[in-house]
Amino acid sequence: MKKRVVSFIVCMIMSLNIMASSMAANAGITVIDCGNGYRLEISTYNESEINTYAIYSKSETASAKAYHNDKYIGTFYLEGTFQYDTVRSKATDDSWYASSSYDYSGSSSHSGSKVIGKCTFDYAGGKTYSLTMTCDKNGNISYS
Repeated sequence: MKKRVVSFIVCMIMSLNIMASSMAANAGITVIDCGNGYRLEISTYNESEINTYAIYSKSETASAKAYHNDKYIGTFYLEGTFQYDTVRSKATDDSWYASSSYDYSGSSSHSGSKVIGKCTFDYAGGKTYSLTMTCDKNGNISYS
């Protein structure tokens, strides 16, 4: 009987951890209106967190699907790595890449607590999309 109770409690704890992890991974989609019918739909798909003493490190990749009205143009990926410690945060690395049937070019950089990326898709004369990832002192990442 004692084994069954312990097994039940362990199973419940594991189930709660799995449910909490899956709920945290499903953050939803953020839409940024770029004007004149252009928009970016942003979702994150790669997140890791490493605790080195009291300094945390977090890497995240934003997948930004570019549209003009309802026409899909391409996807711009912006990757950022951040360190934070509940007092301050800073961006430590950045990179970008894209996929599209149209030609494209872009760049990324980081400064302070921000990772900034730009991608130009050669669709209808070219449209440059800008995306900024900002990490706060608690490791929360926002997009603009």
